Amino acid sequence: MCIFRSIGVTKGKCLEYNYVGHGYSREFEINMAKIKAALDGGGAFTLVTGRDDVCAACPFDHGGVCETEEKVARYDNRVIDMLGLKPGETYRYTGLSDAVREKIFDGGKLSDVCGDCEWHELRESVIDGRK
Repeated sequence: MCIFRSIGVTKGKCLEYNYVGHGYSREFEINMAKIKAALDGGGAFTLVTGRDDVCAACPFDHGGVCETEEKVARYDNRVIDMLGLKPGETYRYTGLSDAVREKIFDGGKLSDVCGDCEWHELRESVIDGRK
């Protein structure tokens, strides 16, 4: 089992249900694909708030300082509260994806978590394509 140093819960949610290979840059897409493949293969991760392994290739990260830190923290905190998760704990990806599907997607709470995300339009088309 692969254990990533850290992944924020919002990015874990996006990896499972919304990520279709698009990203902010080619480097970001490659990093996301690598992380998704490992997690889909039975991986686990330590839940963090703030900078995580996905941020390593994000163009909004400047030497460990994120341009969108407030927004990402807001999304993470909403998901943590909805799912009853604890930062610092290690989770299996399959368990998180089941909880996200049940409590956020099927529960109609997605817009409450990240309704102002710049990927909203793409996310909606991905979700509509699965119906």
